[in-house]
Amino acid sequence: MIKGQSIKSIARLIAEAKGADHVMFVVSWGDVTPVRQKEIGINYFQNDGDSILASDIGKVSSFNVSGKEIKRKDLPLIKKSIPQYRTWKDWHGREHDGIQHRTMDVYPIDFVSPPSEKLSLKDIGGVRYIATRQIDLSSDSTLAMHLANLLLEYFGEFEIFDLSKHQMSDVNARQLQWEILPQGKYPWNKASGIVTPYLAKLSQSEKGVIEHRMREISKYEPDFLATGRGGYSGYFVYGFTSKKLHFLESIHLNNATYIFGDDWEKLSSLSKEEIINGEHEHLRVIHDKKWTGKIRQLLRA
Repeated sequence: MIKGQSIKSIARLIAEAKGADHVMFVVSWGDVTPVRQKEIGINYFQNDGDSILASDIGKVSSFNVSGKEIKRKDLPLIKKSIPQYRTWKDWHGREHDGIQHRTMDVYPIDFVSPPSEKLSLKDIGGVRYIATRQIDLSSDSTLAMHLANLLLEYFGEFEIFDLSKHQMSDVNARQLQWEILPQGKYPWNKASGIVTPYLAKLSQSEKGVIEHRMREISKYEPDFLATGRGGYSGYFVYGFTSKKLHFLESIHLNNATYIFGDDWEKLSSLSKEEIINGEHEHLRVIHDKKWTGKIRQLLRA
């Protein structure tokens, strides 16, 4: 059993594995409180093989879900356009509101992609465990350290199972990243009640920007809406089934809008790097001054 807040050396894992190379890190399902299950999103687990990208609750899980940005202060400043939501009055005293883009000098950013490691429910010898994927300690030291510290952040402890000694059930994984809401039209006056609770921690300007984006898509009355779970909390899929279009939008200011066809659920569970660099059919619309026009063009077609 490994316990603590974090580990800093692979040697501790190797010693605990007692000579095993192919292992799995596990935590007994019964040892995790319902409060913690809900906090990280594994409360949706029901069946052997259920899998989810768990929520962000700290430094390690934040990197696992969102990656990280490294500010390059060693490089010259660059211009960046930042959207802001503002209200103002015209010469006649009439109030207006909308998105304005402010250009600022910022340092370039290097983005480190998230590992996006998921947790699964596994039946091992008739006992249910929360488990990582299989790891080769002899060659995957970086992965092993990340998963070890991820489980310590979530649960404070974990066991190492030698896969040559434990019988694994052979079932297809069931991804639980999305909750599909009841069928029907979702104009903004209906969708807003679902989206608004996720905006509580945003600044007033950020909230205005995100609401503007969601409202713009919702005005075309999507007939499908799905909300993200666990690490996808704050992500929404607006579907227009007759057009075979599904818009992936989020509460994160710097994320682009991703537009998929009918295979949206499979593609939306991929990392941004997998989507952008893979051979998957999708559109990526950056949130710049032309965003609104591009969205309207797609939905009016």
